[in-house]
Amino acid sequence: MTKDKVDDDIAVQLDEFDELISSGVICISSDSESDIGDVVDIDNIIDIDLESLPSSPILETKRKSLDTEDKPRDEPAHKRQATVELPFPDGAVRLTRMEGEKENLAEAMTLSDILQKSRLRKALLSTYVLDLDWLLRHFDSSTKLVIVKSYDPKVEQRGVYQSEGGRITLVNPEFANQGYPMMHSKIMLLFYDDYMRFVVSSANLFDIDWTVLQNIVFIQDMPYTSVAVSGGFTEELAGSLRDISVPEAVVEQLKFVDFSRVKIHIVTSVPTAVGRGQFHMDSYGLDRLSKVAKMMRNPELNESEAYDMTLFCYGSSMGRLTSAYLRNFYSHAMGSTPASIQNSSGLSPLDMERNVKVGFHTQAQGLSNVNGSTPRQCIKFKADFYSDPSFPQYALHRVESKVANTLIHAKVILARSNATENGQRKPGERGWIYLGSHNFTPGAWGYVRTPDKRCHVNNYEYGVILLNVHFESMFGRDTVTWNGTKLPLPFRLAWPEYEKGEVPLLSE
Repeated sequence: MTKDKVDDDIAVQLDEFDELISSGVICISSDSESDIGDVVDIDNIIDIDLESLPSSPILETKRKSLDTEDKPRDEPAHKRQATVELPFPDGAVRLTRMEGEKENLAEAMTLSDILQKSRLRKALLSTYVLDLDWLLRHFDSSTKLVIVKSYDPKVEQRGVYQSEGGRITLVNPEFANQGYPMMHSKIMLLFYDDYMRFVVSSANLFDIDWTVLQNIVFIQDMPYTSVAVSGGFTEELAGSLRDISVPEAVVEQLKFVDFSRVKIHIVTSVPTAVGRGQFHMDSYGLDRLSKVAKMMRNPELNESEAYDMTLFCYGSSMGRLTSAYLRNFYSHAMGSTPASIQNSSGLSPLDMERNVKVGFHTQAQGLSNVNGSTPRQCIKFKADFYSDPSFPQYALHRVESKVANTLIHAKVILARSNATENGQRKPGERGWIYLGSHNFTPGAWGYVRTPDKRCHVNNYEYGVILLNVHFESMFGRDTVTWNGTKLPLPFRLAWPEYEKGEVPLLSE
């Protein structure tokens, strides 16, 4: 298939509000969650020829038990006690390396850099957009893969199917009666001889996201342990995998991974309409963000200072925002409610709205990007959203990519304290950063319905929050550090408001 044809398919899939394009090369992936129980249930696994996708029959699933027969090729990893030097033992943030980029190489990684294919034994991956032919070129032919992908529920059914004698397992997860089914999670579990690599990113599994669009990645390596562990981050990660129908045989391997050096928190979204979403509504989206936010409060600040932060919110897709949604999002990000924040800190509703800066590329930036029309098709902002009288245009801010004249596909929320001392920002003020798959949209994070006052979510999403992020201003530039290391960001921290006449990059 020619590059022009792929570009055309991508344009169609995005312009149709991201619905599945059954091209045989590009698949729109949707992750969904498991049934009311903790384990997805599938009676059989169908062997298929990859060339037949996506028209091959897919097995409908039921609520029983999952056995993918995904057994280790060699001796179980937790029985091997070799000492290994971990590349990222405490976790790190990296950017995707842009095609032709010659600066900031230490801060950027290619997909091949992350996978280390010559050492990789098995891998779990999930994605929204999947170019399977392109992806398989990054793996040795013996590496076992489990890929959670999306599908058109009008054409295929939920289930698991395999190819190449079981080496490749494709998972069609659960979709419910949603207005717009979407699984947008982007994670990897990479299993090597002596450790597991945990990766969360904003990049889909196709070439554009790894070459001409700027994305962000969290990566951490965890050694194996000979003693089974449970609770804590083990259960947090296991639950998030079951949400997107990851085979239980994969989830079970987490029991022999040492997560003792993990300092991040997982934040996911699961559609309210599906089983786990209905029974665990307070575990996802805005409600999950609020729970983590309560851990993020800086004990060195008084209550009025702790509730006064600026949120820098960037995503590559824009939803139907309103002023009320900005206030609601802000209060959840503070772990509180608008009324409580106003009573304890004195912040007015307008103050809360103004504390949310929504970053988005301008039309001029889109036209001047050096990579042409293809990246622009991946930045989505519908014209009728922008022109809606209820849309808070005052919240829009221009972002400058770290790599000149390129576009950002990353999804980032940066929370920075507004606390001052002698009229200046307090030195070393603390905050937090979110990175992952959530765009700044009600579909991704959820919205609170008036009747039941509960958060309702449409998408599957996956991200992590890094606490105790420090900000310093040096030589007129802001530096962000976490865990004692500088955090690379895809954008510059100066976010000016849109000037008169500037408009956002609207969908073509």
